[in-house]
Amino acid sequence: MILGTLCMLGSVRKGKDYLHKPAGMFYMFAGLCAIISVEVMRQSVKRMIESEETIWMEYYYSWSFACACTGFVLLLLSGIGLLLLSMPQMPRNPWETCMDAEPEQI
Repeated sequence: MILGTLCMLGSVRKGKDYLHKPAGMFYMFAGLCAIISVEVMRQSVKRMIESEETIWMEYYYSWSFACACTGFVLLLLSGIGLLLLSMPQMPRNPWETCMDAEPEQI
């Protein structure tokens, strides 16, 4: 997440748009790491409850679980958004690039 933020600060301050793609990838990677850690936590709680050594009447996930899930969604969406922003623009006529045709005069 820190590397993505540094890339975004570099692109905003110096006007280097090519830094959007690595920032998007860093944000998506941070989101995937967040959801993996949330899933590991959920599985460990589930295993602890199902063990015979502990007796639980009921359980619920706290607000931190919801914050981690929200962080995952925000990181993943911002990463996808930055990757879409950094993609090159589509030409008006896609066949021009395939056939090496002369551009149409407007």
